[in-house]
Amino acid sequence: MSKAPPASDPPDAGRAARQFFVVQELLGSPELARFYTDLLINSPTTVTAVRERQGFSKSTAYKYANRLAELGVATELDEYENGSSRWRGDAVSGDWTDETTLEFGPAIIAVYGATSVDDLELFVDRHGKAALAPAITATVRYLEGETTRRGVANDLGVPAVEGIAVTQAVERILAVLANDDPTLQSAAFEVEVHERAIEQGPYQRADG
Repeated sequence: MSKAPPASDPPDAGRAARQFFVVQELLGSPELARFYTDLLINSPTTVTAVRERQGFSKSTAYKYANRLAELGVATELDEYENGSSRWRGDAVSGDWTDETTLEFGPAIIAVYGATSVDDLELFVDRHGKAALAPAITATVRYLEGETTRRGVANDLGVPAVEGIAVTQAVERILAVLANDDPTLQSAAFEVEVHERAIEQGPYQRADG
């Protein structure tokens, strides 16, 4: 006889659905995704600090902060820095299953957010936003020492020069997000991402 599902299943299912729709909204706006990522990796921080790092106007930055609060992935704290409230960003992640199961988390949100300011925009223009998820997965395999950059190109079905370029763009984001993304916590990176590469990327830790 099969066991009845525990009483906590419905709330968990509801939380998973909310997480999925939050990810969907973030993936629908590169600039919102970029604001969220900077807030997440530098939490707690101020809206002013995020907008200065990412180049947003004051009105846009506060609009994004309030939208993230509405989505339940950012909280304005009762703490202050230089007269401004500090905010905390929370990691969001989940699985989406159709023919295959895809894991969504801060990494894909960060990578998509970078398409508005990074070389990744060209990759998305040529192959579509959906190509970002397999590009991230393949880059993780490269960083774990399981394949080469050219192997990534073969896996993605793109020219070698594009495979090399996309791994270089994605790896400098993964290096910053590794400790903030639940989907990357089990990854063991064997390939070192140089500090200079990270400095050229769209995200940096303020304390780094």
